[in-house]
Amino acid sequence: MAETVGTDVAGELARAGAEEQDRILEERAEAVAGLMADAFGRTHPEFAAKSGFARWQLAALAVVSAAALAALAAAPMAVLALLSAVVTAYSLLHAVVMLAGLRGDGPLAGEGDVPLPDAELPFYTVLVPAYREAGVIGGLVRHLAALDYPPDRLEVLVLVERHDPGTARAVLAADPPPFVRLVRLPPGPPQTKPRSVNLGLLLARGELLVVFDAEDRPDPGQLRRVAARFAARGGELACVQAQLLFHNATVNWLTRQFAMEYALRFTLALPGLVRLGMPVPLGGTSNHFRTATLRAVGGWDAWNVTEDADLGMRCAAMGHRTETIGSVTWEEALGAVRPYVRQRTRWFKGFLLTTVVHTRRPLRTVRRFGVRGLVTLLGIVAGAAVTSFVQPLLAVLTLIGLCGLSWAPAGAGLLLPSVAAQAVAVLAWTATTFTAARRAGLGAPWHALLTPLSSVLWWFAAWRAVHQLVFSRFSWEKTPHGTPPGTPPGTPPGTPPGTPPGTGVS
Repeated sequence: MAETVGTDVAGELARAGAEEQDRILEERAEAVAGLMADAFGRTHPEFAAKSGFARWQLAALAVVSAAALAALAAAPMAVLALLSAVVTAYSLLHAVVMLAGLRGDGPLAGEGDVPLPDAELPFYTVLVPAYREAGVIGGLVRHLAALDYPPDRLEVLVLVERHDPGTARAVLAADPPPFVRLVRLPPGPPQTKPRSVNLGLLLARGELLVVFDAEDRPDPGQLRRVAARFAARGGELACVQAQLLFHNATVNWLTRQFAMEYALRFTLALPGLVRLGMPVPLGGTSNHFRTATLRAVGGWDAWNVTEDADLGMRCAAMGHRTETIGSVTWEEALGAVRPYVRQRTRWFKGFLLTTVVHTRRPLRTVRRFGVRGLVTLLGIVAGAAVTSFVQPLLAVLTLIGLCGLSWAPAGAGLLLPSVAAQAVAVLAWTATTFTAARRAGLGAPWHALLTPLSSVLWWFAAWRAVHQLVFSRFSWEKTPHGTPPGTPPGTPPGTPPGTPPGTGVS
């Protein structure tokens, strides 16, 4: 019955104009909220995070945990050698992907795509999920008003929770143009970004669709470039991911580290995955879709806290392709430890949950993904969280071995190879980070030498993620936005680097 009601409401929203849609959102709020949260689970139950672990996965985790504890007691140096091999393999896999990404200029960056004349540009929907973003949303609204795209072929849906009047007032105070529409979301769980953009997908009229976060400042020509890319490719191309870089990289040590990490991911890693023919775990913003394809794969899973990575893997599992483009969206790096760890916790938890979702039926997983897809899913998506989780244990075991405190001295011969493997992992990661920083034009790329120190924060986040995966699987820790302390006075949030104070893009 609920599925029939939901289908009816979805059809009404698809046929209605803006005013009628607002009326439906008001009068049938409960039915719409049910669609936003649970329609995906009804149409694509095998990909739904809400279903949790399969029984065999829980049994496997219990066996692995018991075996790990037994191995630590009986042969700690063997465990050290094994964990060192895992971390080194992860780092070397990343290095291979990065090397492929170094060859990602030309067509992969958007060069060579024939621009479309205005008359041939597709209608475009921009979704902006915004929750408690009164401090930055006005700047984005003004920035979107200046996009280099015909206004009559553009709609911007700013998706705001009803219990967040401050953000709604900030949108209206920014004097939005007619193609910017404020949409108030029906209340309901879960309080997540994917739930919000699922409503945007129900309302969207565009042939193409993109998601921007409230603090984003996309390249004004990004929509034109992506439209040209979709026009140049076949229907298998489902998504084009733009680059994300940070405007405030020089504020402090942490923002520099965060900026180098994003440079590594968006200028090398994701283009490298595309070049190698591997699935692309998407970034949370500036991912552009064919709207019809996005609807066909089910939209977003409202219960997965890294809905972007999940959607990228699901697109690949269902036979669709993702590419990257060199157009940049400027974001804001977190400059304080606590929100950084909380955000990274959510990412790691979502990576693990996405891996759980896509491996519930192993044989089907192998058929869908093939070798390259499995390498992405297990080696990169799961690997990011798993390696950060085991590294504290690796450090403790290494210290025990170096101090001669091992209660199993028979494995002492494994200590030197393990330390050497860890050194190789650190050198590989530092070298690729330095290369990415230079490629992205970041100042002082030598800060890549400090990357191993920032990984300590990842350790805390990974352990928090595992705890939350067990006890609060769907909790969403909100990331605060706003210009961090230390930014030059008069610089608006979202100002690209090198812009003099008082002349920012917002």
